[in-house]
Amino acid sequence: MMKCLVALFGLVVAAVLLACSSPAVSPTPAPKSAAGQASTGVSSGLAGNWERIVAEAKKEGTVNVYSIWKAEARVGVTEAFKKKYGINVEFSPFSRGEEILTKVQMEQRAGLFLVDVFGGGAGGTLSTTLRPAGVLAPLKPLLVLPEVLDTKAWRGGELPFIDKEGMSLALVDIVVRTVGYNPDLVREGEIKSYRDLLKPQYKGRITSVDPTMTGMANASIAHLGMNLWSEAETIDWIRRFFKTQDVLVQRDLRLHVESVARGKYPIGFGPNAEITAQFVGQGASLKLAMVEEDNRITSSSGGIGVPARLAHPNAAILFVNWLLTKEGQSVYATSYGSASTRIDASKEGIDPLFIPDPAKKYYTDSDEFVDARAKWLKLAKQVLEEAK
Repeated sequence: MMKCLVALFGLVVAAVLLACSSPAVSPTPAPKSAAGQASTGVSSGLAGNWERIVAEAKKEGTVNVYSIWKAEARVGVTEAFKKKYGINVEFSPFSRGEEILTKVQMEQRAGLFLVDVFGGGAGGTLSTTLRPAGVLAPLKPLLVLPEVLDTKAWRGGELPFIDKEGMSLALVDIVVRTVGYNPDLVREGEIKSYRDLLKPQYKGRITSVDPTMTGMANASIAHLGMNLWSEAETIDWIRRFFKTQDVLVQRDLRLHVESVARGKYPIGFGPNAEITAQFVGQGASLKLAMVEEDNRITSSSGGIGVPARLAHPNAAILFVNWLLTKEGQSVYATSYGSASTRIDASKEGIDPLFIPDPAKKYYTDSDEFVDARAKWLKLAKQVLEEAK
């Protein structure tokens, strides 16, 4: 029965969008084996009715976005989309993906479906928090503009989904810089590897983002264990780092960066890229070490996904497609402060420190990496429990 429902998914959505009124589209999420089938059917239906989608989107008048995007990105996107289409983008900002999940689950238990789009890390909030909870639906079926579907426009010659079902798409590529330091207290070039953080002179002088929550610290540990070192080497490093170095663990991302910039702690492990860029741009006493393990790019909080049931279906489809055009990505990337995964988008004003080098090989987020992060979240929690 489920397979039959999935096969009819495209026809249902197309019929709804052709109707004079604009009732909410309530698609059933496609199972993994049928995701491609659902994607093909819906895309063809939507592509043939683009003008009606735009017209109905303007009648709906609003797109609701739950996101952890930085304020600058929210403002930039809201103003540009409103100017182009006259449609409001109503953002509900959150600090962490877990907060988004809690809100959505509470709403759904009350029979409410209020959100159209999720904004968060493609390899973090979307894949490790929302997708496992069954909150996300395939995004691919909603992408219909030729400019968006042109694979030559995207990094690596393909749309930057990190999962096979096409639920989590990375909007930006940020070169990971895992170790921040105060140049008044630590010399440039002094830290060249994660192993240098184990030196006795750094004991009690390091703060780290909590590796038991999704974020840069946990992702970097997973990168070690999956891509660079053996599992045994990685576990040994975690134990020595957190247990013997008296590392201060923090969950407040801004406070973590600020404590290094102000010199309270000379070294910070796992600083948030967007917050770091803000502090550096404001002239704070803060630099990022060039360590050998930083050969990974991430979307950080810059990813996009959609729920199975859209509050404003036409406006949501219009918003998602516009956001992935060259115009939309130029607005998003420059206001977000990181290079877009769309290679023709503007890079004006973006710190070159975080822009990937086309000549260099990087590890990227993937389904396998998401699975590894879940494993290392548990291991990090065990180690921190031991260190108490």
